[in-house]
Amino acid sequence: MVTITAQDIANQWRPLSPAETAVVPGLAEQAWVRMLAHPRLSDLEAKLDANPPTVSVATVKSVIASMVIRVLKNPESARQISKSHDDWSRSQTLDSSISTGELYVNDRELDLLDPPPEYSTPGMFVIPLGG
Repeated sequence: MVTITAQDIANQWRPLSPAETAVVPGLAEQAWVRMLAHPRLSDLEAKLDANPPTVSVATVKSVIASMVIRVLKNPESARQISKSHDDWSRSQTLDSSISTGELYVNDRELDLLDPPPEYSTPGMFVIPLGG
């Protein structure tokens, strides 16, 4: 199992509040479990244990941190935030990757952990036009 600490999150993002620091270990553990449950990542532990590893621990830690940060940015899963006071108001719509407020591995992170195969078609060539 790859674990990260609240300090790892703070180093990648910003200093954490005491409440955020308290929830990071649980979120990081859930992120690890969800990564292993993903069909493309079911062999992630084997990739880490291979000699040489086919995915680095640093990459896995970075992905877990990104997953946790998405939750910490929007713990209540709000999609739109409106604030007003007297004649002042402010409205904000959160990016969809943040607005879910859920732990998940996005497509870019999946490609980091399980790169898609390189496609090449043997025998392809270009015929220039003109004389």
